[in-house]
Amino acid sequence: MSSSLLSVPEIAAGIVMLIVSSFILTITIEEIGKRGKFSESFTGAVISPIFTAMPELVVIILALVLIGRESGSEIAAGTIIGEPFMVSAIGFPIVAIALLVARRKKKIEIADPILSKMLIFMGLVFPIMLIPRFFGFLVVKILIAVLLVLLYFVFLRFIKGNRILEEEAASIRIQNRALLVLVLLAGVGLLLGGSSLLVQGIDNLSVQTGVNRELITILIVPIGTIVPETMNALIWATRSKTNLAIGAVAGEEMYFATFFPALGILASQWVITFDGILAIVLTSLFSVAIGLATYKFRNAVYIFILYFASLLIFLSFVY
Repeated sequence: MSSSLLSVPEIAAGIVMLIVSSFILTITIEEIGKRGKFSESFTGAVISPIFTAMPELVVIILALVLIGRESGSEIAAGTIIGEPFMVSAIGFPIVAIALLVARRKKKIEIADPILSKMLIFMGLVFPIMLIPRFFGFLVVKILIAVLLVLLYFVFLRFIKGNRILEEEAASIRIQNRALLVLVLLAGVGLLLGGSSLLVQGIDNLSVQTGVNRELITILIVPIGTIVPETMNALIWATRSKTNLAIGAVAGEEMYFATFFPALGILASQWVITFDGILAIVLTSLFSVAIGLATYKFRNAVYIFILYFASLLIFLSFVY
């Protein structure tokens, strides 16, 4: 066995732990939202993303703490860039196929035009995070970070009153409060353990293979973190709920195109390699193009399958 394979079990274990923790945290936050009597829109659009994004947040923090600011910055940037990129390239095609299957059985919802506008908005906002990479002055970093956070609130204002992010998938109810606390603690424990294994495994694999950490992170970390969001969207798709299925994925992307880059820009050296730039450019171009196409042809959900081509193009450049 080559030395490069020694990190594979470590990475695999971290991914499995993150998948389990993500599901646990998703279930518990929905329950907390119900118990706290928060509105569905507030829980879905504001509170829930904080918990569903927690695996990525912990990966970023541990990367900077355990690996160091320079090498850890590659993992941090890769995590932030990889989530929207892989969610688009894999999540949207899966949801589109599920909607096409559902359409053969019964009529599905026609996509709301706001979905297309969300994609276009995402495509225009996503590249902003590249500015500090080329102009790394502190004042530029602060201004861009503030701008990205403001753009997220612009997005929330943009979708306010729309039902896309207001409904939730059916969840497992946890009636006992003590059990809820134990389940939440278990989820956090798995999150911390899985994130630590994943970060160390990625760093070791990078050293052993000579492949930069950002590329490995872009392709690997989302495997363990996009499952809950994709599964929720898939459930909605099988129920012929076009707007909820596509809107949930698009709404999650905006969180990673605004808040997380702001965090990464301020907390790290914000190292973005060619691989990261390529992922950002492809995600932005495909989002704008597919947004424009679906705005004109709102019932053509098959267009979202084209997102998969962005992953193929990315792999053809990096390998």
